[in-house]
Amino acid sequence: MIKLSVHILTYNSERYIKDALDSVLKQKTNFPIEIIVGDDASIDSTFEILKSYSDKHSFIKLKQNKQNLGILKNFKETLDRCSGEYVFDLAGDDWIHNLNALQKMVDKLDQNPNLGFIDSGYDAFFQYRNQTKRFYNKKNLNASTYKDHVQTIGSPTLGCCFRRSALKKFVDFNFYIKKGFKIEDYPILADLTENSSFDFIHESLVTYRVHQASYSSNFHDFLDLKMFFAKKYGYSKDAILKITENYFETKLVYSSVHFNPKEGEIAFKNLSQKRFIYYVYYLSSQYKLAHKALKALRNFRL
Repeated sequence: MIKLSVHILTYNSERYIKDALDSVLKQKTNFPIEIIVGDDASIDSTFEILKSYSDKHSFIKLKQNKQNLGILKNFKETLDRCSGEYVFDLAGDDWIHNLNALQKMVDKLDQNPNLGFIDSGYDAFFQYRNQTKRFYNKKNLNASTYKDHVQTIGSPTLGCCFRRSALKKFVDFNFYIKKGFKIEDYPILADLTENSSFDFIHESLVTYRVHQASYSSNFHDFLDLKMFFAKKYGYSKDAILKITENYFETKLVYSSVHFNPKEGEIAFKNLSQKRFIYYVYYLSSQYKLAHKALKALRNFRL
């Protein structure tokens, strides 16, 4: 029986997929793994690179979608091909930097059969400025605040290793696809933190690559998605307020960075607490001079 499936999604990942695959192949484990890849109709050389790896390693199993399915549907269809007791999710542009990462994760899950998943630390590598922030999510791996953070702010599944049976039991991917949800990480963690036990590995094991083409580098409207789960699980009024505030804060920051006066005004008006930094973001979303000044300050600090 396969102990662990490494679940990888790719889309136009030709620049990065070798780093991802090589980092998995270098892992030191005492159990067999499989690498299950779902390529979402890439139009670059991603699939050819993947094929060159699968030709050498029979445990790398590929499928290229005939048309682009989007993240959530591709995630589900790739998950359906996984046969491991556990599933480690790795994006095609990220990599594992700790050689014992997969062993550590599996050991943790083996030691406690009640765990639905474990989360671990990650570094954030900012491609556009060639800078790494170590253990980027350290403060979030806290048992007393983790669930609240997942519900209100959201958290990536980067660094998470799941019990496959928990994913199948508690996450209704088909329903979420019908609802038109686009992302997988928020629904997965919202469902699993409500319905299963979880634990942490308090060290950085993987690296998250931040670049302009990455999905998380772009602003998307996830307010309706979060409100669906707020209703589903009866989030508190404070949690709902935090979700709303986080949404409009993110919208305001995005408007500031990309100089969008209309969206900046909407976001600023809907923030219930007007912190000083919000005025700064608002002004830089409305006035070119303020926008240029804040951009210069950002570049200087980087």
